[in-house]
Amino acid sequence: MANIVVSEMNGIKNTKTQYTPVGLSMKKEVRNNKKKNDAVLLGGNHQTTGNASSRNKAYVERVHQMEFNRREQRGLAIVAKGGMIKRVDGDTFLVRSSDLEKSYKVSWNGRGWICECKDYEKRVQSCKHVYAVLFLGRLPYILMANFQSNDVRCPKCNSNLIIRKGLVHNKEFAAQRYFCKKCNEKFTDKGESKGLKGNPLAVTAAVDLYFKGLSLRMIEDHLKKIYSLNVSYPTIHRWIRGFVKNMKALEEEHSLKVGKRWHIDETEVKIAGKLHYLWNVLDAKTRILLASHVTYGRSAKDAEMIIREALKNAKNEPSVIVTDGLRSYNLAMTKNYGCKIKHVSKPRFSDKVNNNIVERVNGTLKTRIKGFRRLDNLSASAQIFDGLRCYYNSMRPHSALGGKTPIEASSD
Repeated sequence: MANIVVSEMNGIKNTKTQYTPVGLSMKKEVRNNKKKNDAVLLGGNHQTTGNASSRNKAYVERVHQMEFNRREQRGLAIVAKGGMIKRVDGDTFLVRSSDLEKSYKVSWNGRGWICECKDYEKRVQSCKHVYAVLFLGRLPYILMANFQSNDVRCPKCNSNLIIRKGLVHNKEFAAQRYFCKKCNEKFTDKGESKGLKGNPLAVTAAVDLYFKGLSLRMIEDHLKKIYSLNVSYPTIHRWIRGFVKNMKALEEEHSLKVGKRWHIDETEVKIAGKLHYLWNVLDAKTRILLASHVTYGRSAKDAEMIIREALKNAKNEPSVIVTDGLRSYNLAMTKNYGCKIKHVSKPRFSDKVNNNIVERVNGTLKTRIKGFRRLDNLSASAQIFDGLRCYYNSMRPHSALGGKTPIEASSD
């Protein structure tokens, strides 16, 4: 490469040509570009100051704060192309190469995903093929997250000052790990399915289908055909029990914000062939089902118990309670609940305030109960009704609330 140099001496301009090897010029340009890139990553211009250790520390910190590293980006690109990944079985995938001439086997070794490509063998760390498999498992969850876009916040301090800290390598689902810069809390995006093995979307779908009336074996068949997941019906049953347990724990931690008018009603159900009574307490404003309990009879003690359970779950007390004409309610309302409550008993159908909304809930729950072949005992039935209540509050949208769930309506 030739460089023309112009110099001036005693008023006379001299021009001469200097020849620089092409290789040396290109190396020098690459070094300068690298310095500029490092300077940009460090947040300043290319003439950086300070010792090397501080610059390296800042460089590493900025790299860790990047959304995705290069191999993660390439893994996402493989998934986005479509037709690049083939599932052989529950432990093995085949990922096609960029030139489409060969496929690399990505398999589960009991602790994590491994690949047979040269990049993985050299680094013994996740390559783009492993990331492609991880993102493939997250793909339905990512799509649903975009349709129901919410800010990711720290579960401990509710701060939005969070950064991504890679993926948790699990066999069924790669959860996104987050780090809160305010309280240093680490958490994942598994939500209510935390502690349950499996894809959170599959867990949520199984719970939704179960409480809509499908049997466990029908849900097993659905997951296999639609999501290509081989999940046994006992596992689905464990998912449902664990999900309901998590939802009840959340309710206990955060009291339900409700309105000032509650409706109470009881209805007949058969458990192990014997007649029992299902009591329900519903908030008129948010449609939150505050309490749902099964008893042997309809005594004043039973009525008092359901009222106290609703007061325990609610964040605020009601000013009015509406019931039918059962005498047990009149006796129960004479008790001291620590607040002044007006009792509206036996309203007519044509009245402005009646008990129709809670009677509609009774019909909804009894329709679902018919889907169960048999309610064997009181304890198991109580768990089912608890699950129905959590599903009704947290997952079932209501047209009267503009398509929102009661929990969402209460948070507005």
